[in-house]
Amino acid sequence: MNTHDVSVELGRLAEADVNAFERADLDAAVATSGRVRAWLDGFDVRCARRSRELASTGQAAAPESTLTNRGRRSGREAAAVTSREAVCESMPSFEEALGSGAVSAGHVDALARAAGRLDESTRAEFVATEAELLAAAQRERVETFERRCSEAARRLAAKRAGSDADELDRQRAQSNAKWWVDKITGMCHTHLELDPLRHAALWSAVNARLARNRAADGNAGIPWQQLKVDAFVGAVGTLAATATTGNAPGTATGTAPGTATDAAPGDATDAAPGDALDRVPEATLLIDLTTLVDGFHDRTMCELEDGTPIPLSTMRRLLCDCEVLPVVLGGNGEVLDEGRSRRTASRAQRRALRAMHRTCAHPDCRVTFADCRIHHIRWWWRHTGPTDIDNLLPLCERHHHLVHEGGWQLTMTPDRIATWTRPDGSRAHIGSTVDRAPDGVRPPRDRAARRPGRTTGRDP
Repeated sequence: MNTHDVSVELGRLAEADVNAFERADLDAAVATSGRVRAWLDGFDVRCARRSRELASTGQAAAPESTLTNRGRRSGREAAAVTSREAVCESMPSFEEALGSGAVSAGHVDALARAAGRLDESTRAEFVATEAELLAAAQRERVETFERRCSEAARRLAAKRAGSDADELDRQRAQSNAKWWVDKITGMCHTHLELDPLRHAALWSAVNARLARNRAADGNAGIPWQQLKVDAFVGAVGTLAATATTGNAPGTATGTAPGTATDAAPGDATDAAPGDALDRVPEATLLIDLTTLVDGFHDRTMCELEDGTPIPLSTMRRLLCDCEVLPVVLGGNGEVLDEGRSRRTASRAQRRALRAMHRTCAHPDCRVTFADCRIHHIRWWWRHTGPTDIDNLLPLCERHHHLVHEGGWQLTMTPDRIATWTRPDGSRAHIGSTVDRAPDGVRPPRDRAARRPGRTTGRDP
């Protein structure tokens, strides 16, 4: 946007009566606000650059100091602006796109974080993909684009000899644990910083206990966060007891191409809730066959169930010792379509759903799969909906409530294209529910949601 456009749009915002907005007015105003904010972020980038130039000759303070003292920014915010300036210096098309509102500061921050983990020569290779990255940033949400940048940086770094194998060792060396007591509230804080595999093992145990606690008699009225805290404390005891038996916690379960494993949260076990040794925690690993055999490629998938990438060498090492259980997304022998024979999703079905969904199936929700319920699109009790894989979706507590009690309608086609309809009958979103696939172009959610004639919404 030029200065005149910014003035016009600011004038519109200044004169707007937000309290009188209908949904269309609100959508338009938020879009205008986003463009103006992106222009201001681009303006800050230019100011940071000029401040750096003046500072080099002793005529001004460093950009961080100028932004903090004169711009009333926090130190963290000032550092973010200077990081954006460095990105825009090396990728000038992003500065132009930021000024026009085509991308946001969040997109530029995603570039900065990804590039910051690379050495100088690898960063140059990353910068060389500027045109491709800009095209993706203009059509993708910040979270999706950040995942793309991280995966691109990881693939480039993996080309360096030894870098992939060193990554997990570096993460383990940086792991730490600490606790403290808040002197005002008296609340105790525990902070764990873990490598992805130990983090996955810990939360696998927590989620299994959480699902069991949620289903236990008498717990229906207990707030979700309290159940989660109780599950965490109980899981720590389970891990400690497991360690004394010689069964090391953190057992990883690998996957064949496009598949996932792990005892899913909510799976039943033979142990009673009070038993010390409920199970050895597992980690869910997902990898495509081409990556496993030939190494990284443009559509590589090599990650944990929540999308956290792990080194390929680590994946290959773990697969030497773990049980490989392919999830059937088409003809592998495990029965996933169980019709009306049971109401709840089976362990195999949960594996299949986890292989397709990192999070709640609503397009704007980031609640992880582990914290979701498995919802029947055609309700089991009202529509006699079957417990088949093409009738099941993970939904978080909030969106599950909206569908069951909030008047929202959710339908899904066999190829997992879902339609969300507001209580007033207007369509909020239509697109693929799958957010995990070895797709080098863009995740299916973004692709399907932008097909001609389809609209997206942000309000559920």
